[in-house]
Amino acid sequence: MKANRKFINNYNAISAVIGVILMVAITVAIAAVAFVYFTGMLGGPADEKENAGITVIQDSGRIKITLISSGDRMADDGYSFANSVIVRLNGTALDESGIDPANTGWELGESIYIGNSNPALDDSRGDVLALGGADYSITVTIMDTVIFDDKVKVL
Repeated sequence: MKANRKFINNYNAISAVIGVILMVAITVAIAAVAFVYFTGMLGGPADEKENAGITVIQDSGRIKITLISSGDRMADDGYSFANSVIVRLNGTALDESGIDPANTGWELGESIYIGNSNPALDDSRGDVLALGGADYSITVTIMDTVIFDDKVKVL
């Protein structure tokens, strides 16, 4: 019986204050790790890329670009040719002055054409002359996101 009292009378433990401080520190560390993890997963809208879809085909000596799916950041009246859309032919940005001023933006299902006339970018196929047969490098950028970057063979 005397041996059992030895354990009861001997208080060799961490004080209550140090125990509380350790528990608070562990809780703060877990909260910080959870915060960093979840904010990294969410990301902000400024970091997201535009996810529009287009088709690019050869159409009677012209290059036809059609908007087939809209991105998350497309305005109600479509993508603005002046501010949001850049089309490059062989590395040179094309002028959008051939686009009808009444056409406020590039909307879903709408096509634009590249041809051998000045300006080379137009929203009406009949307004641009046919290109010569060759491979043309086309780059379409919408809202600072490259949507298409490839060669198109015109016959």
